[in-house]
Amino acid sequence: MSASRACGIVGLLLCLSLGAGRAGAEEGVGALFRLGVSARSLGLGGATAALSDGAAASTLNPAALGWVREMGVASLYVDQFGGVSYGALAFSAPYVGMAAAFVDSGWIGPDVSGFRFTEQCLVGAVGVPIGPVSVGARWRFLRTATPFSGHGWALDAALLLDLEAVRVGAVWDAVASSPMTYDEGETEAWDSDLRVGAAVTLSPFESLTWTVTADVSGILVAPLRVVGGVEAWVGALAARLGWDGQGPTFGLSVRVSGIELDWSCSARSDLGMSHRVSLEVLF
Repeated sequence: MSASRACGIVGLLLCLSLGAGRAGAEEGVGALFRLGVSARSLGLGGATAALSDGAAASTLNPAALGWVREMGVASLYVDQFGGVSYGALAFSAPYVGMAAAFVDSGWIGPDVSGFRFTEQCLVGAVGVPIGPVSVGARWRFLRTATPFSGHGWALDAALLLDLEAVRVGAVWDAVASSPMTYDEGETEAWDSDLRVGAAVTLSPFESLTWTVTADVSGILVAPLRVVGGVEAWVGALAARLGWDGQGPTFGLSVRVSGIELDWSCSARSDLGMSHRVSLEVLF
């Protein structure tokens, strides 16, 4: 089996086991980036093109960094099935953001003929506001260590329009890229796709805020995929309900003194329930 094919298959299986989203959306180079660092986004079905803020903005829509006014750190760690581990750490400050993540399958198969899959990624992003519009760029570096060694990078472009109650966002992945190049000389190209979304936020009462958001992806690479969700904040507590294209998602949050704890869950008929918890701290 070729290096790119083997890494793609194992990466897909790991993404599914960690509740990443739709199978079709996670195939190909860069599936690790779509796992993200935010349990909140999973609770909303993964609809993040327009609703991207906080420390995880660089992994969702980097244009949102143009409106970041505080420094923040977000972290996520998942350990499932006695061996599959995924961890991510993100940092944001006004106009800039960084993130790093890893996935480790543990040992798969018999002792002699089995193997281990590991992958790491780095993200650097900027966002610049121009009136009600913010433009952003993101650089992603991906490295596969085992069972095959390879690396590559991609440059993404982003846009976010903020009209107070309404936000419209777009992220164009892999506008420019260097393909994954494996140690045996084999290469694999990044998937270039456009994702657009909108979010509407209403506050009928001082302590109550409602947000409805939806994304459409697959615009450049068919088929189209639609995800979305609704979020309600009541004081320091929030609840979410979403659809990730394959099944329902749920989420809860609590925010106290600049610290936010998010929990989310996706329900699948084939994989059962998958849980995710993330922590965000704003300074």
